[in-house]
Amino acid sequence: MSKRFSERSGAGASQLKRAKRYQQMRDRLRKPQNSFDISPGMKGFFATCTRGREKKSALETIDLLEDYAGKLYPGLEDELRAEGEEVPNSGAEGPASNVGDIEADIARELAEMKSASTPKLFRYLPTTIECLIYIKCHRRIDPEQLVRFIFADITKTRQRRTRFTGRLIPAKVTTTSKIDAIVKGSKEVARDLLADDAVPTTFALVVNIRYCDDIKRDDVIPPVAAMLDVKHKVDLKNAKYTLVIEVFKSMCTIGLVEDYNALRRLNLQTLFDEPNAKKPLQPEGAFQDDTTSPKSSSSSPLPSAQDEDAS
Repeated sequence: MSKRFSERSGAGASQLKRAKRYQQMRDRLRKPQNSFDISPGMKGFFATCTRGREKKSALETIDLLEDYAGKLYPGLEDELRAEGEEVPNSGAEGPASNVGDIEADIARELAEMKSASTPKLFRYLPTTIECLIYIKCHRRIDPEQLVRFIFADITKTRQRRTRFTGRLIPAKVTTTSKIDAIVKGSKEVARDLLADDAVPTTFALVVNIRYCDDIKRDDVIPPVAAMLDVKHKVDLKNAKYTLVIEVFKSMCTIGLVEDYNALRRLNLQTLFDEPNAKKPLQPEGAFQDDTTSPKSSSSSPLPSAQDEDAS
Protein backbone atom coordinates (compact mmCIF):
# COMPACT_ATOMS: atom_id res chain seq x y z
CA MET A 1 0.00 0.00 0.00
CA SER A 2 1.41 3.37 -1.00
CA LYS A 3 2.02 6.14 1.47
CA ARG A 4 -0.41 8.46 -0.38
CA PHE A 5 -3.27 5.87 -0.21
CA SER A 6 -2.55 5.28 3.46
CA GLU A 7 -2.81 9.02 4.23
CA ARG A 8 -6.06 9.28 2.22
CA SER A 9 -7.57 6.36 4.13
CA GLY A 10 -6.57 7.89 7.44
CA ALA A 11 -8.19 11.20 6.54
CA GLY A 12 -11.43 9.47 5.60
CA ALA A 13 -11.50 7.55 8.88
CA SER A 14 -10.98 10.72 10.88
CA GLN A 15 -13.86 12.38 9.06
CA LEU A 16 -16.11 9.44 9.89
CA LYS A 17 -15.14 9.69 13.51
CA ARG A 18 -15.97 13.39 13.60
CA ALA A 19 -19.45 12.88 12.13
CA LYS A 20 -22.06 13.87 14.70
CA ARG A 21 -25.80 13.98 14.96
CA TYR A 22 -27.24 17.26 16.11
CA GLN A 23 -30.29 17.78 18.26
CA GLN A 24 -32.23 20.83 19.29
CA MET A 25 -31.31 22.17 22.72
CA ARG A 26 -34.89 22.03 24.02
CA ASP A 27 -35.03 18.32 23.17
CA ARG A 28 -31.73 17.68 24.91
CA LEU A 29 -32.91 19.45 28.06
CA ARG A 30 -36.38 17.93 28.02
CA LYS A 31 -37.22 16.11 31.24
CA PRO A 32 -37.80 12.36 31.11
CA GLN A 33 -41.41 11.49 30.42
CA ASN A 34 -41.81 9.55 33.69
CA SER A 35 -39.93 11.94 35.97
CA PHE A 36 -41.18 12.43 39.53
CA ASP A 37 -42.11 16.11 39.70
CA ILE A 38 -44.47 16.07 42.71
CA SER A 39 -43.22 18.45 45.40
CA PRO A 40 -44.47 19.93 48.69
CA GLY A 41 -46.82 22.87 48.42
CA MET A 42 -48.82 21.48 45.52
CA LYS A 43 -52.49 20.64 45.70
CA GLY A 44 -54.64 18.54 43.46
CA PHE A 45 -56.05 15.03 43.34
CA PHE A 46 -54.69 11.60 44.19
CA ALA A 47 -56.34 8.80 42.23
CA THR A 48 -56.12 5.05 41.74
CA CYS A 49 -56.52 3.42 38.36
CA THR A 50 -56.22 0.20 36.39
CA ARG A 51 -52.67 -1.12 36.02
CA GLY A 52 -51.07 -0.07 32.77
CA ARG A 53 -53.73 2.59 32.09
CA GLU A 54 -52.23 5.44 34.09
CA LYS A 55 -52.06 7.92 31.19
CA LYS A 56 -55.54 7.09 29.93
CA SER A 57 -56.85 7.42 33.46
CA ALA A 58 -55.15 10.80 33.80
CA LEU A 59 -56.71 12.05 30.56
CA GLU A 60 -60.23 10.99 31.47
CA THR A 61 -59.84 12.35 35.00
CA ILE A 62 -58.66 15.71 33.68
CA ASP A 63 -61.64 15.81 31.31
CA LEU A 64 -63.93 15.12 34.26
CA LEU A 65 -62.29 17.77 36.43
CA GLU A 66 -62.29 20.39 33.68
CA ASP A 67 -65.98 19.78 32.98
CA TYR A 68 -67.06 20.25 36.59
CA ALA A 69 -64.55 23.02 37.27
CA GLY A 70 -66.17 24.99 34.46
CA LYS A 71 -69.50 24.66 36.25
CA LEU A 72 -68.19 25.34 39.75
CA TYR A 73 -65.76 28.11 38.76
CA PRO A 74 -67.32 29.80 35.72
CA GLY A 75 -65.10 32.37 34.08
CA LEU A 76 -61.92 31.29 35.87
CA GLU A 77 -60.02 30.55 32.66
CA ASP A 78 -61.05 33.91 31.22
CA GLU A 79 -59.77 35.65 34.33
CA LEU A 80 -56.44 33.85 34.12
CA ARG A 81 -56.15 34.66 30.42
CA ALA A 82 -56.91 38.34 31.12
CA GLU A 83 -54.25 38.40 33.82
CA GLY A 84 -51.75 36.93 31.38
CA GLU A 85 -50.94 34.04 33.66
CA GLU A 86 -49.31 30.98 32.12
CA VAL A 87 -50.95 27.83 33.33
CA PRO A 88 -49.10 24.54 32.69
CA ASN A 89 -50.41 22.23 30.01
CA SER A 90 -52.65 19.41 31.19
CA GLY A 91 -51.09 16.60 29.21
CA ALA A 92 -47.70 14.94 29.52
CA GLU A 93 -45.04 15.99 27.05
CA GLY A 94 -44.54 13.65 24.17
CA PRO A 95 -41.25 12.02 23.17
CA ALA A 96 -38.65 14.04 21.31
CA SER A 97 -38.87 13.93 17.52
CA ASN A 98 -36.15 12.51 15.33
CA VAL A 99 -33.42 14.73 13.98
CA GLY A 100 -34.51 16.42 10.78
CA ASP A 101 -38.21 15.76 11.31
CA ILE A 102 -39.18 19.31 10.44
CA GLU A 103 -42.88 18.64 10.01
CA ALA A 104 -43.13 17.11 13.49
CA ASP A 105 -41.26 20.07 14.99
CA ILE A 106 -43.60 22.56 13.31
CA ALA A 107 -46.68 20.64 14.44
CA ARG A 108 -45.37 20.51 18.00
CA GLU A 109 -44.61 24.24 18.05
CA LEU A 110 -48.10 25.03 16.78
CA ALA A 111 -49.59 22.80 19.48
CA GLU A 112 -47.51 24.56 22.14
CA MET A 113 -48.62 27.97 20.88
CA LYS A 114 -52.25 26.87 20.94
CA SER A 115 -51.98 25.43 24.46
CA ALA A 116 -50.24 28.57 25.71
CA SER A 117 -53.19 30.70 24.59
CA THR A 118 -55.68 28.47 26.43
CA PRO A 119 -55.11 28.25 30.20
CA LYS A 120 -55.08 24.75 31.67
CA LEU A 121 -56.26 24.29 35.23
CA PHE A 122 -55.05 20.71 35.68
CA ARG A 123 -51.83 18.87 34.96
CA TYR A 124 -50.93 15.20 35.16
CA LEU A 125 -47.81 14.39 37.19
CA PRO A 126 -46.66 10.74 37.12
CA THR A 127 -46.10 9.09 40.48
CA THR A 128 -43.87 6.42 38.85
CA ILE A 129 -46.01 3.89 40.76
CA GLU A 130 -48.38 1.49 39.05
CA CYS A 131 -52.10 2.18 39.55
CA LEU A 132 -51.54 5.61 41.13
CA ILE A 133 -51.76 9.03 39.48
CA TYR A 134 -51.53 12.62 40.70
CA ILE A 135 -53.35 15.54 39.07
CA LYS A 136 -52.07 18.97 40.03
CA CYS A 137 -54.64 21.78 40.04
CA HIS A 138 -54.45 25.55 39.97
CA ARG A 139 -54.09 27.31 43.29
CA ARG A 140 -57.53 28.97 42.95
CA ILE A 141 -59.29 25.61 42.90
CA ASP A 142 -60.30 23.89 46.12
CA PRO A 143 -59.85 20.11 45.60
CA GLU A 144 -62.19 19.19 48.45
CA GLN A 145 -64.94 21.46 47.17
CA LEU A 146 -64.59 20.19 43.61
CA VAL A 147 -64.68 16.51 44.63
CA ARG A 148 -67.75 17.17 46.76
CA PHE A 149 -69.42 18.88 43.80
CA ILE A 150 -68.53 16.05 41.40
CA PHE A 151 -69.84 13.24 43.59
CA ALA A 152 -73.00 15.16 44.46
CA ASP A 153 -73.81 15.51 40.76
CA ILE A 154 -72.78 11.98 39.77
CA THR A 155 -74.85 10.50 42.58
CA LYS A 156 -77.86 12.46 41.33
CA THR A 157 -77.45 11.79 37.60
CA ARG A 158 -76.02 8.26 38.07
CA GLN A 159 -73.87 8.59 34.97
CA ARG A 160 -70.55 6.77 34.91
CA ARG A 161 -67.93 9.20 33.61
CA THR A 162 -64.70 7.23 33.89
CA ARG A 163 -63.49 3.85 32.69
CA PHE A 164 -60.03 3.41 34.20
CA THR A 165 -60.11 5.69 37.27
CA GLY A 166 -61.09 4.28 40.67
CA ARG A 167 -60.84 6.40 43.80
CA LEU A 168 -60.57 10.18 43.40
CA ILE A 169 -59.15 11.68 46.61
CA PRO A 170 -58.70 15.42 47.15
CA ALA A 171 -55.14 16.41 47.97
CA LYS A 172 -55.60 19.78 49.62
CA VAL A 173 -52.12 19.58 51.09
CA THR A 174 -49.11 17.85 49.58
CA THR A 175 -46.13 17.50 51.86
CA THR A 176 -43.20 15.23 52.61
CA SER A 177 -43.60 11.86 54.32
CA LYS A 178 -42.06 13.07 57.59
CA ILE A 179 -44.17 12.79 60.74
CA ASP A 180 -43.86 16.47 61.63
CA ALA A 181 -44.87 17.51 58.12
CA ILE A 182 -47.86 15.14 58.09
CA VAL A 183 -49.12 16.41 61.46
CA LYS A 184 -48.70 20.01 60.36
CA GLY A 185 -50.50 19.33 57.09
CA SER A 186 -53.32 17.50 58.86
CA LYS A 187 -53.78 20.44 61.20
CA GLU A 188 -54.04 22.76 58.21
CA VAL A 189 -56.57 20.56 56.41
CA ALA A 190 -58.70 20.06 59.56
CA ARG A 191 -58.54 23.73 60.54
CA ASP A 192 -62.32 24.13 60.72
CA LEU A 193 -62.70 21.05 62.94
CA LEU A 194 -60.03 22.36 65.30
CA ALA A 195 -61.53 25.84 65.65
CA ASP A 196 -62.74 26.95 69.07
CA ASP A 197 -66.32 27.29 67.85
CA ALA A 198 -66.36 23.96 65.99
CA VAL A 199 -69.46 21.84 66.57
CA PRO A 200 -68.63 18.37 68.00
CA THR A 201 -68.95 15.67 65.36
CA THR A 202 -67.54 12.28 64.40
CA PHE A 203 -64.34 11.61 62.49
CA ALA A 204 -62.19 8.79 61.15
CA LEU A 205 -58.71 8.43 59.73
CA VAL A 206 -57.70 6.58 56.58
CA VAL A 207 -53.94 6.11 56.32
CA ASN A 208 -52.39 4.28 53.37
CA ILE A 209 -48.64 3.93 52.95
CA ARG A 210 -47.07 2.74 49.70
CA TYR A 211 -43.41 2.36 48.77
CA CYS A 212 -42.19 4.11 51.89
CA ASP A 213 -40.25 2.15 54.49
CA ASP A 214 -39.36 5.14 56.65
CA ILE A 215 -42.80 5.55 58.19
CA LYS A 216 -45.50 3.26 59.58
CA ARG A 217 -49.21 3.65 60.21
CA ASP A 218 -48.59 3.42 63.93
CA ASP A 219 -46.39 6.51 63.62
CA VAL A 220 -49.03 8.58 61.83
CA ILE A 221 -52.33 7.70 63.50
CA PRO A 222 -51.70 8.56 67.21
CA PRO A 223 -50.54 12.20 66.82
CA VAL A 224 -53.18 13.04 64.19
CA ALA A 225 -56.01 11.34 66.10
CA ALA A 226 -54.95 13.02 69.34
CA MET A 227 -55.51 16.53 68.07
CA LEU A 228 -58.98 15.66 66.68
CA ASP A 229 -60.04 13.54 69.63
CA VAL A 230 -60.16 16.57 71.91
CA LYS A 231 -63.53 17.78 70.59
CA HIS A 232 -64.76 15.01 68.33
CA LYS A 233 -65.56 11.33 68.62
CA VAL A 234 -64.10 8.48 66.58
CA ASP A 235 -66.55 6.59 64.37
CA LEU A 236 -64.96 4.15 61.94
CA LYS A 237 -68.19 3.15 60.17
CA ASN A 238 -70.31 6.28 59.76
CA ALA A 239 -68.00 9.20 60.43
CA LYS A 240 -69.16 12.60 59.28
CA TYR A 241 -65.62 13.64 58.34
CA THR A 242 -62.75 11.42 57.24
CA LEU A 243 -59.17 12.60 57.03
CA VAL A 244 -57.51 10.70 54.17
CA ILE A 245 -53.73 10.51 54.35
CA GLU A 246 -51.96 8.92 51.37
CA VAL A 247 -48.22 8.34 51.71
CA PHE A 248 -46.27 7.25 48.63
CA LYS A 249 -42.52 7.26 48.32
CA SER A 250 -41.25 10.51 49.88
CA MET A 251 -44.51 12.45 49.50
CA CYS A 252 -47.86 12.59 51.31
CA THR A 253 -51.25 13.98 50.29
CA ILE A 254 -53.92 14.95 52.83
CA GLY A 255 -57.59 15.69 52.27
CA LEU A 256 -60.77 15.99 54.36
CA VAL A 257 -63.83 14.19 52.97
CA GLU A 258 -67.41 14.46 54.17
CA ASP A 259 -69.53 11.26 54.21
CA TYR A 260 -66.60 9.21 52.96
CA ASN A 261 -68.16 5.77 53.50
CA ALA A 262 -71.56 6.86 52.19
CA LEU A 263 -69.87 7.83 48.91
CA ARG A 264 -68.25 4.40 48.63
CA ARG A 265 -64.88 5.79 49.64
CA LEU A 266 -64.93 8.10 46.62
CA ASN A 267 -64.65 5.19 44.21
CA LEU A 268 -66.05 6.14 40.81
CA GLN A 269 -66.33 2.49 39.76
CA THR A 270 -68.31 1.13 42.73
CA LEU A 271 -70.40 4.23 43.43
CA PHE A 272 -73.45 2.78 41.68
CA ASP A 273 -73.15 -0.78 42.98
CA GLU A 274 -75.92 -2.09 45.17
CA PRO A 275 -74.97 -2.28 48.88
CA ASN A 276 -75.73 -6.02 49.16
CA ALA A 277 -74.57 -7.04 45.70
CA LYS A 278 -71.80 -9.58 45.40
CA LYS A 279 -68.44 -8.11 44.59
CA PRO A 280 -67.45 -8.96 40.98
CA LEU A 281 -64.21 -10.72 40.24
CA GLN A 282 -61.34 -8.29 39.93
CA PRO A 283 -60.15 -7.97 36.32
CA GLU A 284 -56.58 -8.76 35.48
CA GLY A 285 -54.33 -5.77 36.04
CA ALA A 286 -56.79 -3.90 38.25
CA PHE A 287 -55.59 -1.98 41.27
CA GLN A 288 -55.11 -4.14 44.35
CA ASP A 289 -55.82 -3.15 47.92
CA ASP A 290 -52.73 -1.73 49.54
CA THR A 291 -53.01 -4.24 52.39
CA THR A 292 -51.78 -6.93 49.96
CA SER A 293 -49.02 -4.82 48.50
CA PRO A 294 -45.51 -5.93 49.48
CA LYS A 295 -44.51 -2.30 49.92
CA SER A 296 -47.43 -1.22 52.12
CA SER A 297 -47.37 -1.28 55.88
CA SER A 298 -49.50 -3.56 58.02
CA SER A 299 -52.78 -2.55 59.61
CA SER A 300 -53.02 -1.07 63.06
CA PRO A 301 -55.61 -1.46 65.86
CA LEU A 302 -55.43 2.29 66.57
CA PRO A 303 -58.35 4.53 65.48
CA SER A 304 -58.41 4.46 61.71
CA ALA A 305 -60.86 3.55 59.02
CA GLN A 306 -60.35 0.20 57.38
CA ASP A 307 -58.07 0.17 54.33
CA GLU A 308 -60.21 0.70 51.26
CA ASP A 309 -60.43 -1.48 48.21
CA ALA A 310 -59.95 0.63 45.13
CA SER A 311 -61.08 -1.92 42.67
